[in-house]
Amino acid sequence: MANYSNAIPYIQKAEGGLSRATTDSASAHPSPYTYNGQTGWHTNRGITFQTFQAVAKTGAFADTAANFINMPDSVWLAVYKNGFWTPMKGDSYNSQAVANAVVDFAWASGTGGATKSLIKFLADKGIAADGPITVSAGLNTLTAKDEKGTFADLIQHRRDFFNSLGAASNPGGIYTKGWMNRMDALEA
Repeated sequence: MANYSNAIPYIQKAEGGLSRATTDSASAHPSPYTYNGQTGWHTNRGITFQTFQAVAKTGAFADTAANFINMPDSVWLAVYKNGFWTPMKGDSYNSQAVANAVVDFAWASGTGGATKSLIKFLADKGIAADGPITVSAGLNTLTAKDEKGTFADLIQHRRDFFNSLGAASNPGGIYTKGWMNRMDALEA
C-alpha cells in the first residue's frame, strides 16, 4: 500500500511560497489577509486560499492570517493529507508511483478535476469508474498487469491535459514549462 509521506518531498520541492500572481486562476479567490502592506495573496506553498479554508472548516486548524501567511508545516501537512491524499484514496493504491501521480494530479487540478480526468483515462483503457474508490480499483487493476506502463501512461495523460489547457488556465502558455518540468521530476 502507498504511504502519504512518500510524495511530500516531491510536492514541497515543486511549490513556492506566497503568491499573488494575477495570471493564476486562484487569484479570483484571494485571502483577506495583508502581508507586507499588500493584499491579494491567494496561494502559499502550493495551497490555494480556497483549499486552505475548506480544510480549516474540518477543524484540522484555524483559519487565521498566521496559518495562511506563515503556513506552518503542520497546517501544510493537514491540507495535503485531508484535502488531497485521503479524498483521492491514496492509501488504497498498490503502487506508490501511481499514488504519487494521482495525488499530484489532484494537487494541481483539485480532487474533482483529477477524478474526472482519471475516469476518462480509465474509460480509454476499457475500465468503468465513477469516483475516487473505483478510480483506485481501476488503476490497481492496471498496475497489477504493468505498473511501469500504467505510470508512464498516467504521466502522458497529464502532459496531454496540461497541453490542452486554454488561455484562461494558462495565459500565453506561461505555466507549460513548469508543468512539464514537474512531470519530469515525478518520473525521475
